[in-house]
Amino acid sequence: MLREWLISLRTRCPKGLVALGYRYAAVACLSRAERCAAAWAPHQRQTRNAIIKAMADTSPDRDTALILGSGPCLDLPMAELLARFPRLLLVDVAHPPPARRLAARHAGIELVTQELTGMADAWKAGEGGTVAVPPITAFWDDPRIGLVVSANLVSQLPLVPLRQALRRQPETDRAALGRAIVEAHLAHLRGFACPALLIGDIRRHVLNDQGVVVEVEDPLFGASLPPGPEWDWTVAPVGEIADRWSIINRVRAARLDSHRIN
Repeated sequence: MLREWLISLRTRCPKGLVALGYRYAAVACLSRAERCAAAWAPHQRQTRNAIIKAMADTSPDRDTALILGSGPCLDLPMAELLARFPRLLLVDVAHPPPARRLAARHAGIELVTQELTGMADAWKAGEGGTVAVPPITAFWDDPRIGLVVSANLVSQLPLVPLRQALRRQPETDRAALGRAIVEAHLAHLRGFACPALLIGDIRRHVLNDQGVVVEVEDPLFGASLPPGPEWDWTVAPVGEIADRWSIINRVRAARLDSHRIN
């Protein structure tokens, strides 16, 4: 608990977003990544490899990579990205200490704090009731961007908005709102005129201590992704959440653009 408190103090997040629970979620994610480092390592390696592969399709005329959902950057091939792109935009709602240290060491890294569903502005303004999911166009007007990566973000985007919406208006259609948030993110990625790679969960499996799947969840609320390489991510090994249960997500790396060469 003390370590999480210290991480929280050093995690950069605007006060309005802290109040919505975003800093808490960022700290919890980093803490779990540290506790489950061995279980997460294969997934992080697959994520880095998928990003490196997408880099092969980028134009040499563009000097910027945009990473949406950068978090602590544990799943990013930082050496390769920095070697290829003089400018690296790391976008997240909260920036934990590992990301801040990277930015302090590399002048080309910019930490951009942004809530990527577009719904937080209304809540920060104190609006009640149901908040519609707006179209997201952030960064479309930056001609320097040559690669966009949504890094293990898409299934996380609906979590805080759903919690806030249900608290403010309990009759909210959870599935409809969750899918609208996911679809808005996919549309955002399709709007870039460069390679756009999404890496994200497509199924969530809950297993008992015998390794038998007892529950399957759809983290995309019915939205679908283009085909792409898939792998399993042991998000919560037995003992992380409960003594007799584990969670394994199925992850896909999908291109949302039309620039793929190979």
